[in-house]
Amino acid sequence: MGVVEELMAIESDLARGRGVAYERVLHADALVVVPGAVLTRDECVRAMDASPGWDEIELGEPHLVESRTTATVVYPFVGRRRSTTYRATLSSTYARDDSGRWRLLLHQQTPQDEPTRHSLPGPTQINLVVADVARAGAFYRDLGWDVVDPVDPHAEIRFEGLKVELDERSSVAYWNSGNPDDAAAATVLSIHLASRDEVDAVWTRMTGLGYESRQRPFDAFFGSRFAVLADPDGHQIGLLSPWSDEHRFDPAGPAPL
Repeated sequence: MGVVEELMAIESDLARGRGVAYERVLHADALVVVPGAVLTRDECVRAMDASPGWDEIELGEPHLVESRTTATVVYPFVGRRRSTTYRATLSSTYARDDSGRWRLLLHQQTPQDEPTRHSLPGPTQINLVVADVARAGAFYRDLGWDVVDPVDPHAEIRFEGLKVELDERSSVAYWNSGNPDDAAAATVLSIHLASRDEVDAVWTRMTGLGYESRQRPFDAFFGSRFAVLADPDGHQIGLLSPWSDEHRFDPAGPAPL
């Protein structure tokens, strides 16, 4: 195994590991430079023990720079955790200790993504028009969301930075006189789940409770495991796993029913 293969194997273990993995590899004087912080060895170990870790990782093609006493690998990194995707260029410099083992001296992360600058703020509220707010609330409770006890004809589901409101159709004209008569449009409100298996598990649980499936779980062309449920009023709820390049392909036709 060459130097670059050795170091990338260590990097892969660290990306998947907890504090103990870093404790084994970090040099006593190591520094870890991450967005917003410069961590010592002990601080890094504690931070990794507190981190939830990544659901999926991708380590790109590395570049190796060697000197007489050190070796540095630089490579693109992608980490995914639920709906969060982190892209960065990573650089790690290693030196061998007296026993010949590689020790990490310096690690630095340079994020690749910059915040998108919109001219208007993003959405903070979604209103779903329903026939019966209690019936709709039962669906979303079964799905796993905490529905605030309805005050007819209205109920709320609150998330950090976003609120989903359930409004009975009879009340909508009071605030939207142009609302169409259709129970639901073709919009799909998707939930980003932690894994491909969780998509299947949630779909199986909800259909087992008698709720309608619009799309059974399948490996979608864009790299995710995907399924679609319908609430009692026909609003479509997508179940979406993290995507990966290895699962992407050019679609040959409609999704399997």
